[in-house]
Amino acid sequence: MISSIKILKWLIGGYIAIDLLFDYSSIVKDNSSLRILFVLVPILLLLWQALIIRARFQEPLKESASPFYERLETGDWLRVFGILWIGHTPLASHYVWGFYLFSGIVVVLLIVLTGTASVEFYRRRTAIPILIGCLAFAYFLLSWERNMYVVHYGVPIIGHFFEKPEYNAKYRVEIKPENSNVKYKAIADIHVVGRTETDEYGEEDWLGNQISHTYTYRDVWVKRLYFQNGGSVEIQEQLEPLHLGESVFVKDAHGISWYVKLLREPIL
Repeated sequence: MISSIKILKWLIGGYIAIDLLFDYSSIVKDNSSLRILFVLVPILLLLWQALIIRARFQEPLKESASPFYERLETGDWLRVFGILWIGHTPLASHYVWGFYLFSGIVVVLLIVLTGTASVEFYRRRTAIPILIGCLAFAYFLLSWERNMYVVHYGVPIIGHFFEKPEYNAKYRVEIKPENSNVKYKAIADIHVVGRTETDEYGEEDWLGNQISHTYTYRDVWVKRLYFQNGGSVEIQEQLEPLHLGESVFVKDAHGISWYVKLLREPIL
């Protein structure tokens, strides 16, 4: 079993390296046929790890009164975490069946982690490393589950906790023609796209790593305006993305520029 674990560790390391070095999203964007391959790899790795755990449970315990989870080693937890860390997006984001498979894995792991944390806290009455590790793993599992849920069943509302990463929606806007002070209420077709940016502060932490912070934005692009008189016009030019509560200039198909402010009023 030791050789099997070593091979699995190398495969997991290689899978992580490929994803980090070549960027999974870029690979499947240019070669969509490779999606199923990236889906199957974490499944096979998890099955391999499950067989290793199964073999551990077939071995007799030294102490019959020991909790079930003491059959597991730290390496077992780390390998499962590594597979899901890199593999949850390919596994659960493209296919609905993949999402439900991932959700089933999350439920099983949460039950195991909750049981382990509860027993350890009852036995030790203190926050030992295994308890902290279980809580951290559960946090990541719930975070990944939420991220994958919004891909398939997210809500098309800006700022919602389950907001989709990309979608089309209708929102109420306030518009004003250029060189005019008259404002109107209208409805806009918008396209919303999630975007992340990382800013570096030019400082280093105590490990010598560059200090940075990642920001998440929802960029809004106006596609069409619907006026109160029943007319509408297509938007052909928008130089900057629009954000909720902010304004931007757009130009319609007739060459008229509009000052558009996005209101917090989705049209459902």
